[in-house]
Order: sequence, then C-alpha cells, then structure tokens
Amino acid sequence: MSSTAVAVVLGGVLLLVWAARSLTPYHDPREPFLVPPKIPVFGHLIGVLANGTGYYSQMAERYTAKAKDKGGIFTLPVPNGKMYIVTSPSMIAACDRKAKVVSFSVFVVEFARRILAGSSHAVDLLNQDLKEEWEREGKEIGLRQETMRAMHKSLMGENLDVMMRSVMKSLLALLDEAIGEKEEVVEKPLFGFLQDFLTMAGTNFMFGEENNPFQDKEVMKGFWLVDRCYTSLGLNVRPDLIAKEANRGREKFFEAFRKFYANPKALEQASYIIKARYQANRKHGVSLEDIARFDLGVCTALLVNTVPAAGWALCRVYSDENILKELRSGIEAVVFPDGIASAKEKQGQVIKVNMWQVTDAFPLLESFMKEVLRVESNNASARFVLEDTMIEDRESRRSYLLKKGSFLGMPSATVHGSEAAWGSTAKEFDPRRFLDRSKKISPSAWRTFGGGNALCPGRHLALNELTSILAMMVLRYDIEPVERGSGGGWKMPAKGAHISTSILTPAKDIQVRIRSREEVTGLKWDLVWEVDETRKE
Repeated sequence: MSSTAVAVVLGGVLLLVWAARSLTPYHDPREPFLVPPKIPVFGHLIGVLANGTGYYSQMAERYTAKAKDKGGIFTLPVPNGKMYIVTSPSMIAACDRKAKVVSFSVFVVEFARRILAGSSHAVDLLNQDLKEEWEREGKEIGLRQETMRAMHKSLMGENLDVMMRSVMKSLLALLDEAIGEKEEVVEKPLFGFLQDFLTMAGTNFMFGEENNPFQDKEVMKGFWLVDRCYTSLGLNVRPDLIAKEANRGREKFFEAFRKFYANPKALEQASYIIKARYQANRKHGVSLEDIARFDLGVCTALLVNTVPAAGWALCRVYSDENILKELRSGIEAVVFPDGIASAKEKQGQVIKVNMWQVTDAFPLLESFMKEVLRVESNNASARFVLEDTMIEDRESRRSYLLKKGSFLGMPSATVHGSEAAWGSTAKEFDPRRFLDRSKKISPSAWRTFGGGNALCPGRHLALNELTSILAMMVLRYDIEPVERGSGGGWKMPAKGAHISTSILTPAKDIQVRIRSREEVTGLKWDLVWEVDETRKE
C-alpha cells in the first residue's frame, strides 16, 4: 500500500474516532451507569426507531441485574445526547418528585409542533413556563396548564358521569349497527372491527353524532394513517415527501375539523370537555385553525390505546373458558337477578344494563380489565430534563445526577413485571389482582396511564368505556377464531412496534366469527350509567 493510501486510511480512522467522540457526550461518574450500544454511537437510536417504546423494556430486561445494583436506572448514550431508563418503582417515585425539572411538558410542546403541526404562535404559547412556576411567581396561568386543568375538571365527578351517559348511548347504538342480533355468524378482523366501531363510538360522544367529522370515512382513514406513521411525521422534515399518505390524511383531518369549528351548532352539541378546551384556547388567543389541529391530539388520546386494549381483553376472555364463564355469570347475576333462564320469558322486552351497577356489584370485571392493561402496557412514560438535577432513591439512598437536555423513560412493561412491586406472580396474568380495593397500588408501580403530574386525565373514562365494551360483548356474543393454534386454542399474533403508543396492536389481525348468544337472542338492550349516590365512593 502506498504512503498516500496509508495516510488516507489513517485519516479516515481518525475522523471516525473524532466523530464518535464528538457525538458521544461526556458521562459524569455521578450519572446512572452507562450501557454502550453494540453499534457504536448510533446503536440505541436505531433500536428505538426499529422497536419503538419496546426497546426501552428490552434493554431494561437485558440489564435488570445491573440496574438493580445501580439503583434501578441506567444510561443509554445516543448521538449528541443520552437517555436515562428507569426500572424500579422507587426510582420512578424519585423522578416524579422532581416533576418541575424532570418534565413531561416538553413532549406536549413537541407533539404539538411535530404531529399536530401547530402554528409558531400556538406552539410558543404551549412552550411557556415549562417548569410550572406560574403560581409561585404570581403569574397568570398559561395555555398548557389551563388546558390540562380544564381536561381534569371535565373528566371527574358529575362531569364524568354525564360523559359516561353519552358513552353508553353511543356504544350501544354503534354495537347494534355493527353486529346487532344477527342470527347468522358474522366474520370480521377483530382489531379492525374494534377500530371502526370504537372510533365512531368515541368521536360521537366526544363531538356529537350529528356533526362528528369522523362521519366522513376519509377522516377516519386519515387519522389512523397518522397513527401508523408517527416516526416519519415526527421527524418534521418534509412530511409531504417522506410521509405523503399520512400527511394527506392529516390535512384531511384538519380540513374536517376546521369546518366543525366554523359551525356554531357543532360546538354547541359537543361534549363538555371539547367546549372547555375550546374556551381555554380562545382565552389565550389560539386560532380556530390551531384548535382544529389540536383536536388531533384529543382523538389520539381517546382512541389509539383504547382500541388495542379492547382487542386484547376480548382475546384474553374468549380464549379462556373458565374466565369467560366466570365473567359471564357475574354480569348475568346483576342484569338478570332471576337467572339467565328468565331471559327467554322477556323476548322483545328492553333489558336495562346499568354499567355503573355492574361494575360496583361485580368487581372482578374491572379487576380483569386493569390486569389486561397492566400486562399489555408497553409505554415508556417520557420526561425531559430541563436542568442538571440530583435525584435520590429513598429506598436505596443512592443519588444520581441527571444532565440537562437528556431524555428520561420509565418503561411500564418493566415496572409492571417487577416482583418487588407485584409479588412473585408479577409476570403472570391474574384477573383477581385488583380485587382488593382497599389495597392501594403504588402510583410508581402502576403506569398504564402515566403518573406524577402527567397522570392521564381520561383514565377513568377509558377504564369505564373498556369495561362496558367487555361486558356487552361477553353478555351478548360468542366469539371464536377462524384459525386456531396447534392445540385447538386461540393463536395469538405477535405485536407490532410503535414509537409512542402504550398498548400495541398485533402485527397481523385475528379473523374471528361473532354470533349472538342463543340465551339472549331476541332481547332489546338499554345501556345506561346510573350512579347510586349512596354507594358512590
């Protein structure tokens, strides 16, 4: 080899070494221990892009023993930054205590910028006071804080009960339309059926049936295209080129919601939460255009986890004859106090199903649904470190430095599988796990709906909706897979990856046969939410 060639090769090697070092930030010994990537510099970034939030859980499982030795947190270096991954409930609690600087707010802003494509004015409003210091400093409440306050108020107490009455009406109407009491067998892709059914049911009770933009099937199609293309849209680099179809779908969504807000009657018929969000946005000078764009976020929160959660719940219950029988018997005991045999005497009559009463009298139903959410949850509660800060694990008494500008993730799959938090059966599916309502679950161990000051305001709505769907399906229908596994049971599909969704959809849908139960054929149904105030906690 000539001296020139040698010089070129050596120069190239030195350049690569320099690039690797310049792209890899300094690791302070006070930070959580470092897990180097298998592919230098870019390995962890590639892992996240390829596997979504599941990558954090994969890494946590791979390094669980080391993570425990180091206090339940470790560092993944990425180009020009680092990611801290938290694996223990006690360390999650430590992060939640530092919520002002280990912040979720940055992700709200970036979501609005990259996915909702908000204007610079609207994004700037959301970007104000990231450390949530407005009250301490005597300032007026900002847009981000006021919107969250409005959402929490809208989804609690009497406002939640009012919403649930609309949910019941919408679910029943759409279920009857999709399946009804057909005597013949209906064959459908399970998750696809639930996607169509729950999208319409959810947006009907949220925006009002008459003017619901999702009545246009192209809007529904556009919304789900956005969900499937989060990674490419989230890059926010020429989405018209790198995510053409999803970008067109997003624009179709925006156009439909612009028309919605241009119609005074539409807003008048919408739910309390939509009106409250509208008022908060208008108070802070947000345009109708941006309000329409922000509703893509509302629909994302409403639908993207509810659909797969309902699907996996149905898979779990119909693939297990024992739990199906137990859930069915418990629901029937409330709906038919004289026994299921009495249903034959009520042909043509309206049977009222009060889901508040069913859930109250038969707690196994809610416990089952919570356990589905526990074992299926795959989110990584995301935070951004706004300034250098020390966090302390009160159990281990270890302290760690978190560097400004770093990402912090708390993968729920890891915490939900923690024996320290859930006992020796942590990795098993136990439908009775949540039966003892007096036993409080640590917020740092139960992360399906996030936690800390980023706890999902719609968690009660989501759980109530899911238990209602499950109850009505179990009560009214039999479901079986078209294709069975080698042992004759359900053949469960592998899950797809997603960069942000908590409950993952299957990589391939499950084709199922749905038929009305003979015992309840011919009955009419009234699904309601009637609260017994003397029993309400």
